[in-house]
Amino acid sequence: MDRISQNSYEFEYRRRLRRRAPDPDRLDILKASIKTVSKEYCEESSICGLKHLVDDNTPFVERIIWSVTLVVGLICSISLVWMTFDKYYSAPLVTTQLPEGIPVNKIIFPAVGICTNNRISKRAATELAKKLLKAERNQNYTEKEMMSLLYGLGQLYGLSAVNFNNVSPIELHEALGEYDVHELMQSLTPRCEDLLVRCVWNTEPRNCLDLFDFRLTMNGYCCTFNYLRPHDTIFQNVTNSTRNIDMYRYGNKSFFDFDQGLKVLLRLNESDDFFYNIPLQGAQLQFSDAYDFPDSPSGSFAMQIISPSVQMSVMVTASFTEASRDIQHVPIKLRKCRFYDESSYLPFYTYSDCMLKCRMHFLLDNCNCTPFNMLKMTNARTCNMKDVPCLRTYYSQSISVRPIVDHVPPELELDAVNGGIDCPMCNPTCSKTAYSYDFNNVVIYPEYLNTIPDSERDKWQQGVNFTGISFVHVKYARDVADCYGQNVIMKWFDLISECLFLY
Repeated sequence: MDRISQNSYEFEYRRRLRRRAPDPDRLDILKASIKTVSKEYCEESSICGLKHLVDDNTPFVERIIWSVTLVVGLICSISLVWMTFDKYYSAPLVTTQLPEGIPVNKIIFPAVGICTNNRISKRAATELAKKLLKAERNQNYTEKEMMSLLYGLGQLYGLSAVNFNNVSPIELHEALGEYDVHELMQSLTPRCEDLLVRCVWNTEPRNCLDLFDFRLTMNGYCCTFNYLRPHDTIFQNVTNSTRNIDMYRYGNKSFFDFDQGLKVLLRLNESDDFFYNIPLQGAQLQFSDAYDFPDSPSGSFAMQIISPSVQMSVMVTASFTEASRDIQHVPIKLRKCRFYDESSYLPFYTYSDCMLKCRMHFLLDNCNCTPFNMLKMTNARTCNMKDVPCLRTYYSQSISVRPIVDHVPPELELDAVNGGIDCPMCNPTCSKTAYSYDFNNVVIYPEYLNTIPDSERDKWQQGVNFTGISFVHVKYARDVADCYGQNVIMKWFDLISECLFLY
């Protein structure tokens, strides 16, 4: 009996030995390790409440309360971090003003253009009429009829629907025969030598023709000072080299003083009037960046009318903004500006050039030509008289650019111009010089000024007959220009540290 009991015991022992639990696998070890480390972290953590969750002596209800509290705290922390990121990405840049500013003699003086409101010289139009009457195709016209027909050339300036004595653009185009629009309009424009009487630059009397060039602007050919664009062909110069940032080191500069700046005496000769693009006697003063084409719809442009027998003082205030290259990693959609070298649309990017090119391509696509009072475009035809009807159709739309926003305000009334045109590639320039202008007019009395002897006049005004004369003085209003710096509101490590601080 004892032997049977002993055998049974051995059998049971061997059976249990065979059923011994297998060794734990790696997953079980990992789970146990995580549980142990997590419990130890919660016990030693400085975050209030975690140690109560793993304490065996903590009541169940208290654990629930601590769990809810921690979840709410986590949600609040995540919300604060999200708000910080959202604030950064909605306004990642900051603009600060440097208190000392920058001396105005370090900044290029703005370009000044002078254009008579009379855009076509009567004398030049008469000579052209006599020349055209000699052609066999114009034998049926009298000189008076030809002069009335040539008045229609003003349609190249005024593309809005106005009355041009019922002159047919096609009839005028046929009467002109073969012609180059630029050469024709340049020959008909009043000359600088007839408009400019005396000039002074920074207290030094100068020959006006040495200071002013006869250049193309949005108002046709005008007398321009300090307009440094080397040519009138769009976005490339005669040597096929592109513009560069070093060009802003050159150009006429002035100081802040009463007699500094540009002084010009203008003679507005009403006897030569033929066509006015603005129904006012006098001239237009144009102001723009020295390297930008003077064009109002493209920006960087200001204009003022000066009447006969008026002294006008133009007070220029400059501001300079320099953007740090640190902002270049911020998407353009957020920073809303471009550097001069980061656009595939232009070899040297400026906002004015971009807008101008966009508008020119719009007119080129619709009318197969570009207006003569814009820059010339390589391999593109300049619009002539037969293109006037098309230009009238699309001109209003071409000067109405849709803003780069998700929802266009209805107050802009873009529906009236077929929605305007889209130029999404055009953003303001990050680093730029901006000018503002104040204009002050004083009426002068030529009868009195002519009685003043030369001995009592300024040297540059001696011998001048002030009848029909206007006086322009363009100068700086302050000795320093406001200087602004643009940078990111915080670097990436500042953003991360601020987010970690919230925890």
